[in-house]
Amino acid sequence: MNAESEDRSESGKKTGSPSLAEIIDVVRPHVEKIEEGFKAIRITLDALSEHVGGAAASPPAEEAVDETPEPPAAKPTADDDPAPSTAPPAKEPKAAPVETAPVVAARPTPVEPPPAQPVPAPIAIPVTGGGDGGNWSQIIFGEYLTVDPSISHLSGTLLADVHVGDNDAVGLMGHLLDFRSATGERKPRMLKDVGEAFYRWKPTDDTTLRDALIVWIHAQLDAVGINNRIEIVQVGDRYDMQRHNAKERGIEVGDVYGWIVLRENGKVYSKASVSVR
Repeated sequence: MNAESEDRSESGKKTGSPSLAEIIDVVRPHVEKIEEGFKAIRITLDALSEHVGGAAASPPAEEAVDETPEPPAAKPTADDDPAPSTAPPAKEPKAAPVETAPVVAARPTPVEPPPAQPVPAPIAIPVTGGGDGGNWSQIIFGEYLTVDPSISHLSGTLLADVHVGDNDAVGLMGHLLDFRSATGERKPRMLKDVGEAFYRWKPTDDTTLRDALIVWIHAQLDAVGINNRIEIVQVGDRYDMQRHNAKERGIEVGDVYGWIVLRENGKVYSKASVSVR
């Protein structure tokens, strides 16, 4: 065979290309090896198939059962199950009550009264033996104290009431001091307030003091060239709305609280405050 292959190879060499026989000779050893490999694989598969088929046909072995009899259950003895106790069940301890401090009602704080206000001492007015009030009389009424005795009497009575704390007397005294120091232009406007302050101090029961005050007022007006005059209203006068000022309606004057102030030509400058009936 080898000689044939050599001859073929040589002939191929001579011809320049391998023949089919040469190719088969080269490939045949490799194919034979492959066939031998397949045979070995087939044998192995057959053996595995027989082994697997035999294991499936045989029944499974039964599990060993432990037939050793179980020992009888032990009966309970007196030691195992003690008799129930006849003693009463123990009581649960009660929680001790929590003591709380007693609630004390808040006492209202006593309200202290405000401190007493000191009562102002009455104005100390030096009053001479004649009751003319000393320097205060001179300050208010000036030289008219000696000209007209009725003015001296008015001054003494007014200052005596001021000394004992008569508020109406103090009010009139303030108006007179203001009127005394006012300019001529202001004096007519102040006459209404002076008259009402006098009637609060001394209503119509004392005409002497009233007339003395009017005399002094006219003298003060004349001193500065003012010609306004005061006209008196009497209880029982017929009510005149042009001359009287009242809150209610009526026919005649019941009470007098002031006087009428007239202009220089006699027309009404300010009305008198009255009540009517």
